[in-house]
Amino acid sequence: MSRFVPKGQPDEIPHDTYPMVRISSEFLLRGIDLLTRAQNDKLISGLVFAAILHNCMEHPDGGAVATRELARRLDLPYETVRRHAMELVRAGQCAATRKGIVIEPAGLGSRATTAVLRKIYLNADRMLVELTRAGLADYRSLQDGAERRGKLTREQKAVATIGMGRLLDGVRMLGDFWDGDVLRALVFTALWTANVKHVTNTAPTASRTVLQDEQRIPVSVLAIASSLRLPYETVRRHVLGLERDGVCHRAGRLGWVVPASALRKLAAGAVQTHDLLKSMFAELRRAGLRA
Repeated sequence: MSRFVPKGQPDEIPHDTYPMVRISSEFLLRGIDLLTRAQNDKLISGLVFAAILHNCMEHPDGGAVATRELARRLDLPYETVRRHAMELVRAGQCAATRKGIVIEPAGLGSRATTAVLRKIYLNADRMLVELTRAGLADYRSLQDGAERRGKLTREQKAVATIGMGRLLDGVRMLGDFWDGDVLRALVFTALWTANVKHVTNTAPTASRTVLQDEQRIPVSVLAIASSLRLPYETVRRHVLGLERDGVCHRAGRLGWVVPASALRKLAAGAVQTHDLLKSMFAELRRAGLRA
């Protein structure tokens, strides 16, 4: 059974950490949704495909990646990753070579892969624009309308690749906090993010700290299951597990809430997320982009 694994409290929490965490968590959940949709509502297959695609984008001259490395990158059991990778191979989305799993050139240029990359780019662009509007970044959107119809420009591909890397880093970090149980981690993230979505969407920097309990809106198990494209019973089981761990509670008939006290225990994770975003900004600048 997975358990919440709190880390030591950081010595310092940068003042812009929590607004950045709220905005980037929405980015992560949107990314999980689009990857899951692309694999016929198979969440793990979506993550495995994204890890393979990201490796190919970073190593265009031969981006084969070993299954064990995929498992390490996603913090998922080797056998789980191997099974999903082989399903992708049988579906013709990837190829198995002696060096590992790869998306062949024809696959990288296919309509389906291009559509996934386009959506990943648009998701990353949206997050960066939202961070900039909140005064947390200095990004200038690259959208010109063409990315919704044809292939991405070199700069847009850079945003997509870097954004995909941060998405995968975020999934791994979440798994680390939940003893390798990525599903439990995603249910927790979807739950607390939904509790404060009204603030994130309207005034993300109104509070520079963890939002108080009275600012949180309860959310139902059904809503979380729908947002993650997971079976209702699977999500219910994880929510009850979170309740046993003391990191969420039922707010009567209104739904479930992650209290501020639980999120304060995750301060180390918040700082890690802040650092991942700062690293993303640095990568974008190295690619010749504003961030």
